[in-house]
Amino acid sequence: MLDFMDYVQLAFSEATSWNRDNSYTALTATAQSLLDFHVPERLQVHLSSLSTPHFATAYTLGTVGLIDGSLSYLFSTIPLDGTPSKSALIPLRKFVLGYRQLEAPIAPFRDNGQLTSGKHDAFARQKASLLHATFHLPSPTTLTAMFLRRLSPTAQVSLALSSTQGPPLIKSAPQASILAQLSHDTGKYCNEYLFSTDNALFGWRGLWNFGPDPRQQRDYKSPPRLSLLSAGGEAYYSPVSSVVGLSTGLRFTTLPAATEGVHSSPNHPSPVSTFPYTLTLTLTPLTGSLSTTYSLHASQNLAFSSRFGFNVYSWESEIVVGGELWRKARRAIPPPQDDVLEWARRKMGLVNNPRALASSVPLAANASPTFPADTGRDAHDVPTFPAGQEQNESVIKVRIDQSGNVRLLWEGRIKELLITAGVAVGPGSFSSMSSRPSSPSYPSGGHSAGGGSSGSSYWRGVGVSILYSS
Repeated sequence: MLDFMDYVQLAFSEATSWNRDNSYTALTATAQSLLDFHVPERLQVHLSSLSTPHFATAYTLGTVGLIDGSLSYLFSTIPLDGTPSKSALIPLRKFVLGYRQLEAPIAPFRDNGQLTSGKHDAFARQKASLLHATFHLPSPTTLTAMFLRRLSPTAQVSLALSSTQGPPLIKSAPQASILAQLSHDTGKYCNEYLFSTDNALFGWRGLWNFGPDPRQQRDYKSPPRLSLLSAGGEAYYSPVSSVVGLSTGLRFTTLPAATEGVHSSPNHPSPVSTFPYTLTLTLTPLTGSLSTTYSLHASQNLAFSSRFGFNVYSWESEIVVGGELWRKARRAIPPPQDDVLEWARRKMGLVNNPRALASSVPLAANASPTFPADTGRDAHDVPTFPAGQEQNESVIKVRIDQSGNVRLLWEGRIKELLITAGVAVGPGSFSSMSSRPSSPSYPSGGHSAGGGSSGSSYWRGVGVSILYSS
């Protein structure tokens, strides 16, 4: 489950029409969301608030023998009025990372010198900025901060700072590093240039989308795109430590038009619809590592993913499979406590009639009536819910690898609390498999610090994370 601050940052990206999926960092985001989810290993409580449309706060308190926590603050120059911030109203699918259904890339353009995009988002008509800082306790304290600003319709710059307090008995300056990133996204391609003060590391990442250029006008009669093929790579070099890094990758994914069937016409007949799926291939030539993933969205509530990794130098391999299952819970609506017409319904015999009672009481948010078993009930008796209204949903995630390591995670809503509970068992450690890239395009929202134990015990970890926001 995402951290509340990561959720607000994603809302900022949507408000400024920045496509976080059009980046080499997010090439394998779907498989990572389904296979590399984190299992909490302790009890942790999150209290968050979007107190104003421009300002958000978050407090975290955790314990695993030692009590620790963090304080986070976020400021946005654009209002996030349309972002649900109350934990009872936040759609769970926005908080839980799962299968990522990509859209066809669009190109930003200029309209009288102002920032805009194909969505004509009103909030994106200014050079938006975002400030975010987190203070981790106890000692040695660590401060992480980020500054993000839109420079133009196609450019964005970000600065990330990390500073750790030195040992208390040694008088030394805090260890600090700064990572600067400049992103240029045209829809057709995206380039990212990076520099880190840690060993003076220079880096570049790029992604190219095959097919029509979204910057060119297309005939409205032409059929929509059914799939998207992307290729990219990254390179790093440090003149101080002589470190060199290089990787490349491919991604093929279906677009919504391939399953909706809305593109059929006399001149362009509709092909056979297919399930949404994503294929990726990544290669790291210097280390000889090759990895392939296949993710399938079998239905609205079910998704699967698998990953096969191979190293040509050591002949080591990795096989990981996993998936997620969404469930909807329906519960009966109790009658209002101050129902002044209860005597009239009792006279009419409607109090003990669940059908009449359900029809007389308005549906509340995140709730739905249930009926007793009745063989005479048809489809017209099933209640309907307003569009965009979410029921009480929950998701179960499972992951297993070739060594027998198993992760099981449940994420859902209880009353007004968002709960994450999981368990990890297996003969091997999970610490080497639980990492994922951390960047503005793919935020890393972990619920607890620390990795799996490296001892000989078969029990690896169990924990609960609770989040409440207002």
